[in-house]
This record gives sequence, C-alpha cells and structure tokens, in this order.
Amino acid sequence: MMCAVLFIGVIAGLVIARDYSSVAQADEEKSSGKADNDTLEQIFQSAFGRPVDEEGKKFHLGKDVKQVLRDINGSDEHRYYSALFKAVKSYEEAVRAPGDLSAEDKQRYLNHIDSALSTLLAWVATLPSQDICKGVVGAEEAQQAIHDAFNRMSSEAKLVAQKGLFKALENLGRPNDLLLPSNRCLVRPTPTVTVTPTPTS
Repeated sequence: MMCAVLFIGVIAGLVIARDYSSVAQADEEKSSGKADNDTLEQIFQSAFGRPVDEEGKKFHLGKDVKQVLRDINGSDEHRYYSALFKAVKSYEEAVRAPGDLSAEDKQRYLNHIDSALSTLLAWVATLPSQDICKGVVGAEEAQQAIHDAFNRMSSEAKLVAQKGLFKALENLGRPNDLLLPSNRCLVRPTPTVTVTPTPTS
C-alpha cells in the first residue's frame, strides 16, 4: 500500500513538474526578448525612420532583440546613413563650440559631409530596383518633413539653410518651393458612378 502511494505521488510530481516546466519555458520565451512584429516595427522606425520591410521581417522575426540590434548596427543601411548623420553632427558641434572656425576648418567639415553623402548615394545606386508604389517613405511624407523642419527654424537659420550645405537654392530652390516628383501612386482612380434605373409601375 505504501509503495502504491509513493508510486502515485512520484507520477503526480512528474506530471506537475512537466506542466510547470512547459509553462515556465513559454514564459521565458515571452520575456527573453524575442523580436515579434511590433518590436521590429519599433526598432526599424527608430533606427531607419521607416517600417520594417518583408525581407527584414523574415530575417529578424523570432531572434533575440539584442541580436537584432547587433545586426542592424552592422548593416550597410545603418553604417552609411549614420556616417552622414555623424559628419553633419560633428560640424554642428564644431560650430557651436566656443571660438570661430576658420574658413579652412569649415571647408574640412563640409568635405567630410560631402564625402559621406557621396558614399551614401553610391551605396543607394547599388540597391535593387523596386516598384515606386512599394517605397516605404512616400514623396509627400519626405517633402512634408523638409517643410516642417524648415518652418521650425529661426530666421537666421532659414537664411543659412537656403544657402545651404548642399546649395539648396542653386539645386532645388527654397525648401518650401520643392516640387513633388510626379508619382503615379498618388493618382486616385476616378470613382465610377452607377445609375440605377427607376422601376416603372
């Protein structure tokens, strides 16, 4: 009788332990920082300012978030865009530092920015073609971001921006005058009107 009670107790203990371990494993998977769709959307918006693309989703989904962040930090997209950002940021910090930059110093910073931009554009030229309608940032959204940034500037900053690091006046015109490229994706189909005949009595 004692053996039977012990045997039943051991079996019950094993079943409870197995159930507990599967629940614990499920909880651990949830809290271990695996990348789900929502997490990837947030990471891509923060890192690249765009939604996650299908290839990125397939590659990163289910991976440890720390690994996803390591992969993104090592990606070409991040390296090239951040190189341009860092070049512009270093110029900004130099201009804000006490003391005036000489014309030669300013030109050195601008050369770094130009080099970073050229490298970025060369990389972008190697990307595969895609349907313009699948672009993750539309022309309207990009134009609005330029307008918003320009409109928040002080009068002095607007004058500098118009002369610009990239000669905006010569190449593009004032930021508020930038024209949208013709984009067939923005054309809405004309709704068709159907006329229902009135029944005659």
